[in-house]
Amino acid sequence: MKSLLATYLRVLAVALYVQYISSQFYDPAGEGLAVTVYRVLDPLLVLGLVVVVFYAYHRKRAVDSGPDDGVTREYLEANGVFYSGIALFVGMLWNYIGFQFSNPANSYAWLWTLVDITLPLLFYASSVQLLKTKE
Repeated sequence: MKSLLATYLRVLAVALYVQYISSQFYDPAGEGLAVTVYRVLDPLLVLGLVVVVFYAYHRKRAVDSGPDDGVTREYLEANGVFYSGIALFVGMLWNYIGFQFSNPANSYAWLWTLVDITLPLLFYASSVQLLKTKE
């Protein structure tokens, strides 16, 4: 199951980067086809963020309950992925609800750019970690 979710996260990461870069060429104003593609892509991204936060929480809990009390690389990775996943999840939902259910002008363009740039990095890093764990 973890390998399937890791593949899902990697596909989402690539799809989001391709969409973000190519939409700058085929719809630079973001008013036509790019909006339609993002309306389809956004629920998939929210689902991907749920997967990331769920597994990051379990990884963080395992690291926190471990015998090592110092700040290690594993500790920094677990906490960084967990808290950045939560921050991106809140930002994504804030913009997604304003974009999808209200008016696309109610969402913040700078937040969409931040989400579109950092989310694939988080998805790819989480997919690598999911493939590393043995369960």
